[in-house]
Amino acid sequence: MNSCRRLTSALLCTFSLALLSCQSEIFDLSEGQSRIAGVFIGIGYNSYSSDVFLTLGVPDSIQAQAFSGGWPRRTIYDTSVDPRRFTFASSNPAVATVDATGHVATLSVGETRLTASVGGFTSEPIRLSVSPPASALLVEPASVETRVGDNFTVSVKALDATGQSVHGVVFNVGLDTTWWALTSMPSEGTWKLRTPLTLHFQAKLPGRVKLITTVQNESPAARFEAAIPVVIAPQ
Repeated sequence: MNSCRRLTSALLCTFSLALLSCQSEIFDLSEGQSRIAGVFIGIGYNSYSSDVFLTLGVPDSIQAQAFSGGWPRRTIYDTSVDPRRFTFASSNPAVATVDATGHVATLSVGETRLTASVGGFTSEPIRLSVSPPASALLVEPASVETRVGDNFTVSVKALDATGQSVHGVVFNVGLDTTWWALTSMPSEGTWKLRTPLTLHFQAKLPGRVKLITTVQNESPAARFEAAIPVVIAPQ
């Protein structure tokens, strides 16, 4: 009977120590959740990205969150609630400036890096590219007919409201297929391209595909596109 009592006493002691240890860990986690571990930053409400794009003269705003460490993470400060907690900076204020509440003013065509700081932590910078205003994209020729193995080119221009070519509008290029199965990727790349530009392709497989060029912009109203059909015949 005495041995049973000793065993029960030992088990209770072990359980008590484990409970104290768990409570200590919970306390530490709670403490960790009250301290800033990092800062997220983005433009507008299109989630966070290292590269963002706006049109000259069109304002927007920085969205930032200071988050805790530990698990689960929690938001400590948020610009949607208390933007003045943060300090904002632009590496090239000639291109864009940010005021005390995170509002971004675009002033010239070019690039700048934006950051948000709070509690001794600074976000990773986002690269903002500012494009001149444009109304449409023009791709020429209107369609392409070629053969496997042949090279072909497509020119891309941005146009203003009067139909004049606009230099420096950022766009990307893609196909209406999952992979670049029928043609090569353009040798000039597929994104963060600037108008006017001639793209160089090579036909790889017979079939039909649609080439799509899209203006890169955080504003949906400025994210217009142009597409041309490409028909590739056997060699």
